Amino acid sequence: MKKLILLSCLFFTTLNLMAQPPGRKEMKDKIRALKVEFFTDKLDLSSIEAEKFWPIFHSFDKNYKELRFKKLKGIKKNLKKEINMISESDALTKINEIAAVEDEITKLKLKFLSQLEGVISNKKILLLKIAEDEFNRRMMDRLKHRSKEQKRQ
Repeated sequence: MKKLILLSCLFFTTLNLMAQPPGRKEMKDKIRALKVEFFTDKLDLSSIEAEKFWPIFHSFDKNYKELRFKKLKGIKKNLKKEINMISESDALTKINEIAAVEDEITKLKLKFLSQLEGVISNKKILLLKIAEDEFNRRMMDRLKHRSKEQKRQ
């Protein structure tokens, strides 16, 4: 009887652990795989185009995330807490820092577009932008749906 109870506890503990949501890294990897699959489908890349496109895209994506989520987020991190106590000169410094990072992001996007020229057609570059917007919209819809489901439970 003790063995049966022990096995039952072990089974339900294992089942519970398997039902836990994936970690942050696993979720990022899953989203990245979904993005690659989605873009591949929407752009209809040939094998030659894909071989040249994906290294450029992944490099851009890595640099973009670094600028947007590390630098920009770092600048804005405590801004909400400090906003009532910040001096005008410090506020101007923060504004200039944000503008500088946003300028870097714009330059990175322009560099990315110029790297894509000759790798994929201009039409596919536009399709990439459309696909990116659609992918982001779908991900936001999924998050909203998941949030609603969690509230119901």
